[in-house]
Amino acid sequence: MSRNELGLTMRLRTLRVAGVALLISAAVTACSENQEPGAGPAAPEETTSIDFGVGVDPAYSPIYLADQQGLFSEAGLDVTVTQYQEGTGGLDAILAREGQVTASTESSLLNRATRGDVKGVAVFSQSPDFIKLVVRDEIVEVADIARYGVVTGTVNEYATNKILDTYGISRDAVEFVTSSPAEMPALLQRGDIDGYIMWEPWPARGVAGGGKILLTSGDVGYVYNLIIGVDGAWYEANQEAVRTLVGAVADACDQITADPQAAGTATETAIQVPAAEAVDLLTGVQCQVRDFTDEDLQRYAEIAQFQQDSGIVTDPADPAAVMIRGVA
Repeated sequence: MSRNELGLTMRLRTLRVAGVALLISAAVTACSENQEPGAGPAAPEETTSIDFGVGVDPAYSPIYLADQQGLFSEAGLDVTVTQYQEGTGGLDAILAREGQVTASTESSLLNRATRGDVKGVAVFSQSPDFIKLVVRDEIVEVADIARYGVVTGTVNEYATNKILDTYGISRDAVEFVTSSPAEMPALLQRGDIDGYIMWEPWPARGVAGGGKILLTSGDVGYVYNLIIGVDGAWYEANQEAVRTLVGAVADACDQITADPQAAGTATETAIQVPAAEAVDLLTGVQCQVRDFTDEDLQRYAEIAQFQQDSGIVTDPADPAAVMIRGVA
């Protein structure tokens, strides 16, 4: 797919997501207007009908695969996989009571957990190499970067901060240009920013536009986690369904581990990233469903503290309360 075609695809998807956001807003307003005075929201009920929100990059390939191969339906679940330009879209749908399950980075989940009842139930992907810092070709070292592209409240912002801390650079010494992931390659090509650290395929798109990779998140001590998140109240009424869903994603990861091409094919079908490119971008990514470890929670606490220190949230999330252990 050409960059123009990819850009059109992303713009159309963005418009669709914007439309969904408007519908969610209208639904929330209508519910509040029709609610009896003093009545709280209705308690979630047990159901096998699930809206699963995901982002649009190869890292979500096990969920694309589980959907396309019918693994959810074989397990007795009626799952609709909804794509958002960013992983935070599924989290926002949960907060609006329009979705039940999502997949996102630990950073995004912790951020949204300060706004509502969002829980993490399992890690399904991790890598020190999938998130990369791409810079203009003229940039020689990190100290040369004056303007960073930032997606507020995401792992991109956390990883940017890790770069600055690692190299002893003050946040006040650089400029942050806020935009969406899809816009970063164009901003870099125009010279509006000097670099951005992002998940694939956006670093590859930046390189295609004339940039180069300077480092990966692992070089500054960060191994990202992708986490299956749920509506906390809905989870309480649907624990068995959640375990079943997590098991289906685990089966998809097993397929991908045995045959990496399966991830490429699923990604190409879902988001039109060529299969060969998707497989290449996923090199070094560990697709494995697992429970949270003590080390995970310690790292998540550091991320939550960063979010408070940076003014992203007022009070940091408590990872021990947000992450539900024993599901995977």
